[in-house]
Parts: sequence; C-alpha cells; structure tokens
Amino acid sequence: MSSKPTSLRKAFSIGLMVAVGGFYSLVTTNALAQTAGRVAGELSVTGSVTINGASAIPGATVFSESVIRTARNSAAIVSLGNLGRMQLGPDSEMTVRFNEAILGGNLSSGRAVVNAPTGVAITVVTANGVATSTGRQASAVTVDVTCGDTLVAATRGDASVASSGRVENVTAGKEVTVGTQATSRCTRKELLSYPASLTAATIAALMMAGIGGGVAGVMAMTQADNLSPSSIIVSGFRP
Repeated sequence: MSSKPTSLRKAFSIGLMVAVGGFYSLVTTNALAQTAGRVAGELSVTGSVTINGASAIPGATVFSESVIRTARNSAAIVSLGNLGRMQLGPDSEMTVRFNEAILGGNLSSGRAVVNAPTGVAITVVTANGVATSTGRQASAVTVDVTCGDTLVAATRGDASVASSGRVENVTAGKEVTVGTQATSRCTRKELLSYPASLTAATIAALMMAGIGGGVAGVMAMTQADNLSPSSIIVSGFRP
C-alpha cells in the first residue's frame, strides 16, 4: 500500500527532470544558434585602448555596437577576416557597427580608416555628415574629425560624403572636408599607404616612425583573409 505513493513520486520526479532538461537544452541550442550567426572581429591594440569602458587586450573579441577608445600614442585595429578591417588612431573614439554587408559606425573623435573588399559597403557617421562607399569595388576610406570638421579621403576606390543636404563625391586619391574647424591652428597627419611589398627594412622604418604596432597588427591579420598588404591603408599617425 505504501509503495504506490513512493512510485508515483519517483515517476513525477523523473518526468519533471526530463521536462526541465528538455527546456534548458532548447534554450541553449537557440542561444548557440544566435551566437554562431553573429559577426565578430578580433582586436589588435597598441598602447592604451578600451572597449566598452574596459581595458582591451590583444586578441579580444569585438561585436557590433562596441565602443572603442584609444588614448594618446595608442591605436586599435578591428579585423573582420574576409569582411575587412577598421583602424583607429590616437585619441579616437568610435562605436563600431558591422555585418556581412557593411562596415563603419559612429566616429566621435580622432581618425578611422576602414578597408573593405568588393561587396562590402562602408558607412561612417560623424557630427558633420555621413561618409559612404557603395561596395561595388574594394575601398579604403579615411574619416578624420580631429579638428572638429570632417575630412573624408578615399585612398582606394570611390566614396561620397553627405552633409547639410549636399552629397559630394570623393574619388580615389582625393579628399573632401565638411563642417567647420574648431581652431584654425589644428593640423592633421598625412595619410600613409602600404607599398606593394613590405621588406624588413621598410617595416623597421615604419616602426621608427611610430606606427610599428599598427603595421605589425595588420601584417599578422592579412594572413587570415583576402586583403593583401598592398590593399591595406593605414593612417599616418605617430603614436
């Protein structure tokens, strides 16, 4: 007589365990599926860099909507494999945004250089306007807000910048500035592009110039995607 309630309790407990286990299995599977489909980048840093307010380390994973900030004499590169990469110079802050079709984000301060292969567009938003490239060809677009205005340079491919209801084209090798400088005494660093082949002597010279960390990061990451060293553009900052 007394064994029947015990058997019922055991059966109920087993059934509850199976139901709970199935629920957690379903939740875990859905979470993994969502994570697997999420584009992520890898961070390379020189000097002091934070991501979402926390100190960043080389190799850290970067997701879209992350806020990256570099200190003085510092730099950061977000490598996205075959999708391209984004580089921040010193004293820069950018909310990076990216997916399989577009790279960019909101640049609040400093300079960003965005390299994208054919098929991936670029969009960088600043206080003065929006810089874009269509993705019809491989592009390298520099956006600089160091002086308060916005300078947009297309080092490779064509771009455009929309500001105050106007759209200006930025052809390869040209630059366009929109907005007003905060001070007339502000000067920008020149752009630096990679030669077709980087020798050890060239890399050493770049390191002496103060951009060795950015070069080393880019050289390491070009091995992982389809962007050759000759297609990567780096800003000529001097950390």
